[in-house]
Amino acid sequence: MNTVWFRELGFHNNPFSIKPAAFHDQVIGFDKIVDEISYGILNNKIVLVEGDYGNGKSSILKRLLNDFGGKKQVIYYSCNRMDAHLNVKMLLNGRYGFLGQLFDMKPKDMILLLDEAQELRGKDYERLYSYYQEGYIKSIVLVGKGIKKSEIVSGFKNHTEEVGMHKMNEDLALQVIKRRVGELPLLPDIVVRKIYQRSDNNVRIMLKTCEEVCKKAVETGRKRVTEDFLKQFFQEKDAPVAVDKKVELEKPKPEVKKEEVKVEEKKVAHKTVIIDRRQEKKEEAKVEEKPKAEVKKEEQKKEEHKVEEDKNAKGGPKVYRPDDYKMLKGSAEELLNKQTDEIFGDEQYY
Repeated sequence: MNTVWFRELGFHNNPFSIKPAAFHDQVIGFDKIVDEISYGILNNKIVLVEGDYGNGKSSILKRLLNDFGGKKQVIYYSCNRMDAHLNVKMLLNGRYGFLGQLFDMKPKDMILLLDEAQELRGKDYERLYSYYQEGYIKSIVLVGKGIKKSEIVSGFKNHTEEVGMHKMNEDLALQVIKRRVGELPLLPDIVVRKIYQRSDNNVRIMLKTCEEVCKKAVETGRKRVTEDFLKQFFQEKDAPVAVDKKVELEKPKPEVKKEEVKVEEKKVAHKTVIIDRRQEKKEEAKVEEKPKAEVKKEEQKKEEHKVEEDKNAKGGPKVYRPDDYKMLKGSAEELLNKQTDEIFGDEQYY
């Protein structure tokens, strides 16, 4: 099929995208949670938001950025990008770019949204509390799964509020799909409910499955997804798992052949002993020439190292750039929740 599947249905973009960038104002079922967090921000609180991946935390963060952003008073940062510890000073200086680092300029009354906050440790909270007391940070929203509350400093606990993420039910899940596709004949309500039941109450998994089902239905020329079609879809999706197990059981056989080849090679080596002795003299001559070449290479490396040191000395200390955080290594949590980081892109200040 030449055209993209969702354009066949009349959509310009994928309506089941897991990125809430185009749907930040549609936090179905989480209006009360957004209100609680917003109230905490306005009252200079530290708000803890915990929930599983795919249950709406990213949509809530995007909604908060939309409500409180616009004047560069909001900093968004994913803690799985930090190296060893959270550099709060760097985040505050980065608000003013190069000049902020050069003159140690720090803004006041900033709202800090920390995603993947389960990566924070006791010393990170101590630094946050110091800048919070001095008025540089107005409010902090900690979002993640399994946040280590025991490591939060005692000074913070007096200003902390917890907001729990409840699981979405079938009716709300159906509303999420309706907001995105409307009354789509291809995807009846009963099918959406069945998909949600197979998604472990996870909205992100539900959206991804709806995308795969609709794509296959369009590519096979169907005008309506039936329960039988959905059943067959899940059977085919689960089938490759059983095939992989059979392949793994048959893998050890090639190893026996490799051992037999090695034995034959050893036998051949014994027969060619005379040839190897004749080549020894040539190899010895080459070995004598190697040290001279290696000495030259070592001298070149030393000279290059000196040149680099001179350049670093002239360049002075390292200057922070707001995009440097992208070079840091991510944790395993980032790999599991890769889409969350892609949602917000490279921007940190809103």
